[in-house]
Amino acid sequence: MNVIKIAYARTFQFFLRIASKIVRFPIPMTKERLEDIPTLLNSNGLKCPILIVSNTVSKGKRYESVIKMLEANQIKYFPYIGIASDPSFKTIEVLAGFYKAHECDSIIAIGGGSVIDAAKAMGVLVSNKYKNLSRFKGVLKVKKKLPYFIAVPTTAGTGSEASIASVVTNEETKDKFAISDGKLVPNVAILDDSLLKGLPSELVATTGMDAFTHAIESYMNHAGNKKSKEYAKKSLYLIKNHLYEFYSDRENDIARHNMLYASFYAAISFTRSYVGYVHALAHAIGGVYHKPHGYLIAILLPYVLEAYGKKAYKALAKAAIEMGIGSNTASREENALSLISWIRELNQKMGIPNSLDNLINEKDYLPLAEHASIEANPWYPVPKELDKNELAFVLRRANSKNN
Repeated sequence: MNVIKIAYARTFQFFLRIASKIVRFPIPMTKERLEDIPTLLNSNGLKCPILIVSNTVSKGKRYESVIKMLEANQIKYFPYIGIASDPSFKTIEVLAGFYKAHECDSIIAIGGGSVIDAAKAMGVLVSNKYKNLSRFKGVLKVKKKLPYFIAVPTTAGTGSEASIASVVTNEETKDKFAISDGKLVPNVAILDDSLLKGLPSELVATTGMDAFTHAIESYMNHAGNKKSKEYAKKSLYLIKNHLYEFYSDRENDIARHNMLYASFYAAISFTRSYVGYVHALAHAIGGVYHKPHGYLIAILLPYVLEAYGKKAYKALAKAAIEMGIGSNTASREENALSLISWIRELNQKMGIPNSLDNLINEKDYLPLAEHASIEANPWYPVPKELDKNELAFVLRRANSKNN
């Protein structure tokens, strides 16, 4: 990237860092039991929640228990079942219509990141006058707060239950983007790890690497402050010590509990210091090729860290030492490269491939890179600014079978 664009980006990020000290994003109240839902609703005078769940969640015994609790407390609820991954504009518009038609007064979302993101975007539509989600693309464009919102994550990765972001897809333009505003943070996050017992191992792996990427990108970014870095360090340490344990044994109560909190801490961290090119590239690819977000994130991560080069060594070395991977006697470069090697080894142990296996067509390299560049520059305070040509080179490396 040329000097003028880098100077503009860094100046923009400087003022963004100042603004972040003024704008205080909320942290949701946390509970650890689904059984707390009726009390939370009753204490706020709410009697008609929309209950948004995935197909998988709706077939489980824990979902049945939620229904019984609501009925026992005479809470009239309206279930909406079947949110697919990568929620589209059409899905969210239908969801908003359902909410209004049944005169709901609150939101309960039980599921993975797509379910919680869809619930957030629906809340934006029912609370704000504009009907097109494109109006809210970007940062701090949501005018009115959402209805009372309880988020119940069923994966340990996206951190949507604690973040300011909702990632949505315009199915017509294939534009996958984030709506980011403090008003999207749920009022309550219920971190009930019993909901994670039945997760497939591949989902544990990819969502876990999504959480790791939230934490490491936040830790590396220039906008980070003492608080955001502390949350990132907590997350990185927990993931290093518990992700593979959870992947190997979903019945491991300690690993499951710690990974749920690792995801939560990472979301609090990146909400305050943003993500980086790993997410920008994954959003671009996901909008066109519809691959799971965590899968793309896990594969792209080491390639993006390598593209940052020496600019990232200091932060990566510190992270490696915090996680117990690096050594105080090794150089910054040695510690940084040790962390990147550890990421690749962990991916391999969890069955995540080392490349995208020629997923991306030749004609799409530059458009995808340009999409990522527009998303990231100048908003993401990354260690090293990359232009669209440099990002296209990263995509080529990550796409090749020969790596």
